[in-house]
Amino acid sequence: MKDDYGAASLVKLVWPLMDTLISLTNLTTPDLLIISFAALVAAIVSGLGGFGGGFIVVIILTPIIGAKSVIPLLSVFALCSNFSRVYIYRHDIRWKFVFLITLASLPGVYLGSEFLARVSEVLLLAFLGVVLLLVIPLRNYLKKTEFTPGTPSILALGLVFGLVSGAAAGSGMFVIAGLNAAGLHGMALLGTDAAIGVVNSAARVLAFWRVGLMSTDLVCAGILMGIITLPGTWIASLIVAKLGTRIHNRLIEVLIVVGGIWFIVQAVMKM
Repeated sequence: MKDDYGAASLVKLVWPLMDTLISLTNLTTPDLLIISFAALVAAIVSGLGGFGGGFIVVIILTPIIGAKSVIPLLSVFALCSNFSRVYIYRHDIRWKFVFLITLASLPGVYLGSEFLARVSEVLLLAFLGVVLLLVIPLRNYLKKTEFTPGTPSILALGLVFGLVSGAAAGSGMFVIAGLNAAGLHGMALLGTDAAIGVVNSAARVLAFWRVGLMSTDLVCAGILMGIITLPGTWIASLIVAKLGTRIHNRLIEVLIVVGGIWFIVQAVMKM
């Protein structure tokens, strides 16, 4: 009964919000339903294994709203979703890493957003496809590599993080790998990553607005997605006990590879 009541309360919250967004923007009800579905799936995926949510959003929404809109939308979504994690883990955040990585990431965000604004759709689709196909081997390599990053390495990590986040999805993987190598685990890792994500996402929103890629529609849709993540995280907590993260990781790896191939095929077809 409590679960049914919670679901009913969520519907009462989200449905009027969707009506408001329809009246304030050019988004239609089908648009918002698809965006909500993408956010729900992304939240479940991230809640199960800690990665893959951003890729899911890109794979689901790129055919609907286009490659040049989905990355700015993802920045608003990330900004909203990271705020709650910052609050939960606020006592465990390692602010030195937050400062160094965000400082170095800002010029990267600027360059990445410029690239996104100027690149053609064909090249962008090909770029996204290559990024997706490289994610799994690069992630496995970083997990196996043992090193202790110093300040120069952390600053370099921040620059790469900014570049990738400004032009594509999957930038969080670099931060997680770097922080883990620096000795951060558990709540310290999650809290520090979330704090970096808030600053980086805010910078991306401003950068995308500056180059004309951000709009009121995307901001409103991103806020809606942030709200939808709440039930998604709850659903993930129910699934993880039965499914296990190992099976989930394999499923997400398959989805990422399929998505990468799909983007490259689309790029070839548009040439």
